[in-house]
Amino acid sequence: MRTLDLRQQHMTVKELLRFARTEPVRIVAEEGDEFILEVADAFEREVTALGQSEKFMAFLAERSKEPGVISLDDIERKLAQEE
Repeated sequence: MRTLDLRQQHMTVKELLRFARTEPVRIVAEEGDEFILEVADAFEREVTALGQSEKFMAFLAERSKEPGVISLDDIERKLAQEE
């Protein structure tokens, strides 16, 4: 990972993107804030899209209400017996 300190040298967005095409870039802004810039792959884009989908988030919320087949307490008891 390359670090580019904008407090030391000025760079355009186009220059920052050129560096990020080949490896992740840690950017230190003039105010000292730090950011990571890297190429997004298809999986990351899908995760972002699903995270912003109200329909998908509602689906996950509904699924989380469904009871599990085996409770966590039952699993812990079974593991304790095996020891």
